[in-house]
Amino acid sequence: MDLRFHRTILFKLFVFAFSILGFVSATWGIEPQEILSRSLEAQFELDLEGIKKTEFHTHQKDYILTARFIRLGPDFSYLLYLSPSKIKGRMILDDGTSRKDYIPLKKKLRIYPSLNSSLMQQRRRENLELLLTNYTISRQPDEFILGRPSYVIFFIPRYPGNPRLNIWVDKKTYLPLRKERYNAEGKMIASSSFVPFNLRKEFFRKSAYQSARRILGEERAPAFPLFYTLQEIGRIVKFRLKVPEYLPPGYILQGASLVDEGMAVKLTYTDGLGVICFFQRPRANIKMRNFQRLRFGSLEGKIRMGEDEKTLVWNKSGMTFVLMSDTSKEELRRIAESVK
Repeated sequence: MDLRFHRTILFKLFVFAFSILGFVSATWGIEPQEILSRSLEAQFELDLEGIKKTEFHTHQKDYILTARFIRLGPDFSYLLYLSPSKIKGRMILDDGTSRKDYIPLKKKLRIYPSLNSSLMQQRRRENLELLLTNYTISRQPDEFILGRPSYVIFFIPRYPGNPRLNIWVDKKTYLPLRKERYNAEGKMIASSSFVPFNLRKEFFRKSAYQSARRILGEERAPAFPLFYTLQEIGRIVKFRLKVPEYLPPGYILQGASLVDEGMAVKLTYTDGLGVICFFQRPRANIKMRNFQRLRFGSLEGKIRMGEDEKTLVWNKSGMTFVLMSDTSKEELRRIAESVK
């Protein structure tokens, strides 16, 4: 199992959580339902082009992802990664029907549901319900981002040990212009912002399609549904599916999926912002660097402590299990102990 790849997937889940957050509290003369409705649809209604920068602050080093972003209305978006070199050239093209993710190093084209599909719209609504249940929404004094007046919103966890998020929302378009994510210890672990961006209508889709032409004809990864139910995936795999009996307050199962070419199962849990990923597969040799030994119950595992996320790996009864999250070490231990 490639832990680096799955840490990337965990960041994607964080980014997905970021993408739905663009509303403010009921105070200061504006209803939260109105702001919520506008912010949810803002990214799908605008014609814009810009450079987006995402910074990750990890225990070992900081690194920056830079990407060119184009959005044209509800059914077209194009993302081209410019740096760092190991992901330069990666393209994500969303035509309103599907989202095509081309990874140059692997020469693979992965197909996912469009972010504007009915499935993903439902997922955003479910996430928002969880956010309103598990987080306090606090509006701060307005600020200027890229010269534009912006709402400033803090998402404060109701339960200790969960992450926190700050967002800046453009007051005219309701587009989130900047986001900052903090771990349970209060350290900023990720931030994203537009460097410049332009609202315009003269950009033609044909140009973006031409620049993404080389993704056509590439070998496609196996097409699995985005999420299965536990019952569905239990009938597919050839091993007995395990689930944790304990989860931190506010977390629920988002869904189950197949990874590693169908050899492993990933269960994804969320409280609307935080994400816990639980992997299981027939026993495999998973290599880790900079790990510590961790005992829980009668078992011993390897844990890698990071400010951005923590990874716990252990073996039991011919199976390998992996927990990945940005929750506390003790919460990770309690989750692992509850897997029977």
